[in-house]
Amino acid sequence: MSVLTYEEILGKLNNVHKRGGALVAQCPVCGDEDHLYINRDGDKTLAFCHKCHASLPAVLKALDVGGEPPAPVAQAKPKDHGKRIERIVYTYRNPDGKEAYCKIREKFADGHKKFSFLYTKPDGAVVYKKPKPCNNLYNLDRLTAAKKTETLYIVEGEKCADAMTSAGFLATSTNTGAESPNLSETDRKTVEKFTRKVIIPDNDGPGAEYGKAWEARGAKVLPLPEIWPECPVKGDVADYLERGGDPEKIREYKFPTTEFSEDYFQNLDRADLISEDFLLKLIQIDDPVQQQRAESLAMFRASDLSIKREFDKNLKAARIKLAQERKGNENVTNFTGQPLALRCGDWIADDEGIRRMTAKGNNGDFTYQWASRIPTLPTGILVNAETGEERIRLDFYKAGKWSSVTADRSDVASKNRIVNLANNGLEVTTDNAQYLVKYISECVTENPADMPRETFIDHFGWTEDGGFAPYVDGLTIDAGPTGDALVNAIKQKGTLEEWLKIVRPLMDNIYLRLTVAASLAAPLLEIIKGLPYVFHLWGGTGSGKTVGIMVAASVWGNPQFGAMVRTMNMTDNALVGIASTLRNIPFFGDELQTIKDRFNGYDRLLYRITEKTGRARMTADRRVEKPETWNTGFIFTGEEPVTGENSGGGVKNRVIEIECDGPVVEHGNQVVRAINEHYGTLGPEYIKKALQVDVRAAYDLTFQELMKTGTTDKQAMTMALLMVADDIFRIYFLNSEIPGLMVKDVAPFLLSKKQVDVSERAYSAVIDWIAENTDKFYVAHEDDAEHRDCDGRIWGGRTGNEVSINRSVLMRFMADEGFNFTAVKKKWAATGKILLTKDGRYLWHKSICGAKAYYVVLVTGKM
Repeated sequence: MSVLTYEEILGKLNNVHKRGGALVAQCPVCGDEDHLYINRDGDKTLAFCHKCHASLPAVLKALDVGGEPPAPVAQAKPKDHGKRIERIVYTYRNPDGKEAYCKIREKFADGHKKFSFLYTKPDGAVVYKKPKPCNNLYNLDRLTAAKKTETLYIVEGEKCADAMTSAGFLATSTNTGAESPNLSETDRKTVEKFTRKVIIPDNDGPGAEYGKAWEARGAKVLPLPEIWPECPVKGDVADYLERGGDPEKIREYKFPTTEFSEDYFQNLDRADLISEDFLLKLIQIDDPVQQQRAESLAMFRASDLSIKREFDKNLKAARIKLAQERKGNENVTNFTGQPLALRCGDWIADDEGIRRMTAKGNNGDFTYQWASRIPTLPTGILVNAETGEERIRLDFYKAGKWSSVTADRSDVASKNRIVNLANNGLEVTTDNAQYLVKYISECVTENPADMPRETFIDHFGWTEDGGFAPYVDGLTIDAGPTGDALVNAIKQKGTLEEWLKIVRPLMDNIYLRLTVAASLAAPLLEIIKGLPYVFHLWGGTGSGKTVGIMVAASVWGNPQFGAMVRTMNMTDNALVGIASTLRNIPFFGDELQTIKDRFNGYDRLLYRITEKTGRARMTADRRVEKPETWNTGFIFTGEEPVTGENSGGGVKNRVIEIECDGPVVEHGNQVVRAINEHYGTLGPEYIKKALQVDVRAAYDLTFQELMKTGTTDKQAMTMALLMVADDIFRIYFLNSEIPGLMVKDVAPFLLSKKQVDVSERAYSAVIDWIAENTDKFYVAHEDDAEHRDCDGRIWGGRTGNEVSINRSVLMRFMADEGFNFTAVKKKWAATGKILLTKDGRYLWHKSICGAKAYYVVLVTGKM
């Protein structure tokens, strides 16, 4: 028998379709069209035929290629319930009184009950099921004809409904018995027309649930034991009436009254309505809708008692007294589950929200000023350890949980700016903003000793006192939503020992070793006062580049995408915003080529991220924000080099590019699973060791050695820092005989001065261009006349090792290649690559092939 996947099984089944939330199909065992239920539970496939009782093995055997279906599973023999002792047919009717269908109730000797349905089609054929669509209410025609002022009694079962009808009640039931009522639209509208509905459930568990279902639809529950103390378990209203129960007890039953319900007000007399206790309780109902409804019901009762004017006068007096008592009183926040309790002046702050009473005119009326409709309170003042500026934390209860947001003090002190916190979930609009500002201010000023104060910074990395966040006790990092995401990412999981066991065997690979070193080198930049750098791994897919930077990211925190490692689907503003928050922890970006088109190449982005400082911005209220700053490494992967021949020297200098002509990490999936369980543990220990080492001295020695290779100073600076970081990691953590990185190991990854120098690269590009277009340059001979005519496509002339190039043609070519003649001409002249006129000019005015123009005379052989 073949082993089939869930999808393969579905592909082999016939008539696959949905039934409700399940998937059914034709059973390959018995051939039934739609009784084979099939589902997936994790990696398991579940199948069962409700017709032949075939399970998954039988289904698989029937579906096996070339296999014969097994014999149908024998139906289980029905259980014998004994002799049928009762059979009753209940007729359900449409609203017009015509028969819709019948429900048949059969009872057997052992107590077993069986229910079935049938209806008659217009052609006289009898169908043994309910018709579609189907109304479920018994006596629906009587309910339709009844007045809405009648009391509708809902019972459990047709037998009970008939008993109630015989006793003179308007009664109904659903055809599903004790199950939750599944009403059609006709049923629903019919029930809703009755203003008074009473449910009398059976005296058992299902009956209690049935009662709750109808109670949710506005019915009042009449428990049978309340009028029939001897009611047995499972007893019903039919039993009550059959045993001589008094129907009047049902009609006259007094339902418990709740405070401020309709029944409650009907029981009040004149003295009750104008008593001080009642009036004060009435006007202090928190919910404004409930308060207004209760006041209206009280007014109706006063009108019935002919004291409406007196009631109105006493109500106004009570309002004036309450307002006077509350003026200047000091309340305390009273939210369920609140982090702390604060004095809040004259604000009422509880689970209904935050409001205070204010007089409305001079007639004793009042209204509420609402600061918030949800629980909200300040829970802490955060002081920036570097600037002294303050932020405030606000906690609020919403969607079943407490959440928090932090904001500048100036934002919560302004009714115009506090509305921006609506983006963070705080319920604030232009309508309640001014009151919320006042409420927050009073909570802060009234609780100077109780309001928690914390020290924070808005970035990771080095602090002014030499610490390194987040590894500083008692220091909070708060940088808004970006900071929250990084705080959740830069954390520890597992152990350092296990992480080292994972990484140590990988360090034989030079690509991974340098990637990890690039990660560890970023915090050292601040120590040597270096500049940001870019480390770029590039090559084809499948080389393990992504796993490589995930390993490097696991030094500091969670290496998953969206945590430490980011996809590059972001703007440059977002990128530098994250870099500013990271400050001295490296930025990890995967698949850099995804943003190439957005930046028209990479140079603009590379210049910006290695600038160390962002642009200063002015806010809408004309405040100049502090510019973003960072000093870290940017570690990228991609499928192509990040710099080109026409890239500026500044870009070339700050990028270490490594082409991966072999795998970075082997068994990548296994490594990823391992580091997802152990990460962030090396970072704090590495920083401790870095502070114990003379990083500057080690860096200076390594830098001098690298400069002997002929590379540029900036290339040597970055690589020297990587080598120092690798030494700290190797010596203090690997505890193995892995040799240190030598100059010869890293030299292949460094650019020479000539490769970085823009003038050299521009000169090489022009020489190659001339070589590709030799037919465009006229070669002069000694007997040629000065103004000899030749092909008009000629760009210039050539004599010996000198090439004269039409100025416009040269400028156009260099611009197309990303070079600028003005930027390189002085260096060309200083190195003898260009011939100047006698008076030191760069352009010669002469005629070549009869074309008089300005030419640049390049000296070849000066490569």
